Amino acid sequence: MKLQTLVTFKGEIEDPRSFLREHYPERFSLIENWGELDFRFRAERIGEDRHILIIDVDEGEFEKLRSIFPSREDAMGAFITTAREAGWEEVPDRWVIYHAQFEDDKLIAGLKTERGIFKYDQLRLEEMIQTMMSYPRVVVYSSDVLTYIKDLFPDIDQRTYVVAREIAKKAGEAPSLEDLGRIYGVDTTTLEGKLELIEKLLTNPVRLPKGEVNIKPVSYPLEA
Repeated sequence: MKLQTLVTFKGEIEDPRSFLREHYPERFSLIENWGELDFRFRAERIGEDRHILIIDVDEGEFEKLRSIFPSREDAMGAFITTAREAGWEEVPDRWVIYHAQFEDDKLIAGLKTERGIFKYDQLRLEEMIQTMMSYPRVVVYSSDVLTYIKDLFPDIDQRTYVVAREIAKKAGEAPSLEDLGRIYGVDTTTLEGKLELIEKLLTNPVRLPKGEVNIKPVSYPLEA
């Protein structure tokens, strides 16, 4: 299991464990509170003064906690919950792409996973949410589509990578999916086409009406 957090520091971080203890005690509290576990630390510089700190713990380590928790899975679940509260998030090794639109006055939502594209009507949104919750990262083009599922998935913002937001950070503004579809030669009149296009936009460089930009990797911490 890998967790990550974003920190700021102008120098090199030679000893991530000591750095956390000194500069980010609230995040280091996770390490202190779960002292039975053996953590591995790594730091990755992603900017002039920004670094991603990653902690790695083998799932087998949670067997040490069987006297406290009913199962290894329960221990892992509790660990992830406290990690999020301390400012950490899972390093996403997979993600699901989500989009939604109205078709004949009916809301139709779609997911693209490693198994293909799946469509859901308004009566099956809860089923869709269950699938989304099994992924550490959700990818959308615009945050507008999140409004349709906020009631069913209140913490969706905490795991969603918004492509348009990342493009706007680099280009000042983000074009519509339809404009990007013309550039990429993708038919965006269908939900399937939009999902396919959103996936293409995760590969740098992103082509825009005026030039190209490189956006942050989808696996980076959301606040990076």
